[in-house]
Amino acid sequence: MNILAARKYPTPRNGQLSLEQAETRRLAYSIKTTASPCADFDTAAGDMAALITGPCWLVPIPDSTGNTDANAKLAHHIANHCPGAQVVKVIYRTQPIQSQCARHKLALGPIPPDQHHLARTRKTLTLRQTYFVDNVTTSGHTLEAARLALGFGAGLVFADAASHRTQVQATLL
Repeated sequence: MNILAARKYPTPRNGQLSLEQAETRRLAYSIKTTASPCADFDTAAGDMAALITGPCWLVPIPDSTGNTDANAKLAHHIANHCPGAQVVKVIYRTQPIQSQCARHKLALGPIPPDQHHLARTRKTLTLRQTYFVDNVTTSGHTLEAARLALGFGAGLVFADAASHRTQVQATLL
């Protein structure tokens, strides 16, 4: 699966973070909630929008509870920076899952794509590039689950926390 990331998500386990790395982590956490400052969403969105061109679809990924509000807000900010980009909610969770953050604290591995319980709505999309919008990716499984549910699309994230990832080539529309 093709995943575009604006920044690398550094871990403090590898040593002290630079100011820029610490800011990346702060922003990645901040944009997980709609209560965060609009400036944080706009900073992340500007970096993400630089990776894409319109016209395109921006599909917010639901969080572990199924809520798309934060990623929809991020997608709207991206659309403000990318002419022709449109936000469309076509992916939803059929049931909640354990958050990746909680799983990490318990030293559990990533959730396989088939256990993300993502499905597509009946809404049809015209043919154009489609991006799944999320704040951070770790294993890439959430984005892969979204692609499997919709049938096409690429990932667009603010930060990539993966130390390595097996690349699976996907057809992009």
